[in-house]
Amino acid sequence: MPPADTASRGIFSGRPLERGERLVLAVIVGVLSAARTWGVLRGAPHTLGKDFTYPWRAARALLAGRNPYDVIQPGGPYPLESGFPYPLPAAFPALPLAHLPVDVATTVFMGLTCALFAYAFLRPGLWRLWALPTVAYALTTALGQWGPLLIAGALLPGLGFLLSIKPTLGLALFAYRPSRAAVVGGAVLALVALAMVPTWPLDWLHVTRAVHSHPAPVTMPWGWLPLLALFRWRSPEARLVAVLACVPQNLYFYDQLPLWLVPWNALGTLTLSAGSIVAWGIALRDCPTNYCGPSSAPGIIALLYLPATVLALLRPEPDGRPAPLVEAARRWLAARRAPAVAPVAREADGA
Repeated sequence: MPPADTASRGIFSGRPLERGERLVLAVIVGVLSAARTWGVLRGAPHTLGKDFTYPWRAARALLAGRNPYDVIQPGGPYPLESGFPYPLPAAFPALPLAHLPVDVATTVFMGLTCALFAYAFLRPGLWRLWALPTVAYALTTALGQWGPLLIAGALLPGLGFLLSIKPTLGLALFAYRPSRAAVVGGAVLALVALAMVPTWPLDWLHVTRAVHSHPAPVTMPWGWLPLLALFRWRSPEARLVAVLACVPQNLYFYDQLPLWLVPWNALGTLTLSAGSIVAWGIALRDCPTNYCGPSSAPGIIALLYLPATVLALLRPEPDGRPAPLVEAARRWLAARRAPAVAPVAREADGA
């Protein structure tokens, strides 16, 4: 049973959500996310299952007893333009869905993973819902991406093994919340994958050599600024920002979804959410094609990474104490005011 003072507060009070409340919200978020995914896919059937097409095809190859890295070769427009760009364990979540048509499989996958994400992500309070009406979440559901599943893996005990599915984002989320489950589970998945396809690590590295459009933000102009978060390296949120800035990623909003773990209230969440919308508008203005990834990078660094860095530096300590930077600023302001007060005090003493 929740404490009496917590139970008496309404769901809109900003309090942490109870399990039953999160279950209801998870179902709602999962259904709405699946509906969006389905709508996007039905509107562009030539894109098959978007990015989820890769693990879906890999799962079908595994079930047929074949090496996905041999089966999936460049042979057409997106999403058939490259080999299988993920480590082999990324095919495992798609195995139960491999018998379904790719658009149906993608829709089911996004519905389930977004529901799991909502259940874990919304625990601190209803204010975190402001992370959903964002460009990052919209593109995640439209493209069939891994972000919700990985964030759920970081937040829910026992699911840390999911971080090995996409090691780049997985590394940042592991820095945010390291766990034995992530290490042991990831190693087990890798060994199972080796038993199925002994050459998969080399095959995967061969495919990744052809990927040149996923830079680490730290290599971009002003992209080093998120490393300032390491001044609070003991803070999980600060580690998340710094490590995420150092790993290769698609600077196209969806890979930056973990940044919404940094804010501690609605204002911070809205800051990132509004930043994503403004950055998207800038990207559309400068976008020469239907894919706005290259033109998105400056806005993502300026309006997502830098605010997230500031939020990580200003985030209060777990016990409620102000952040060291805030406390230092308060002491500095107090010291500046002190000389103006001192003469008044001496005059009063003389009287």
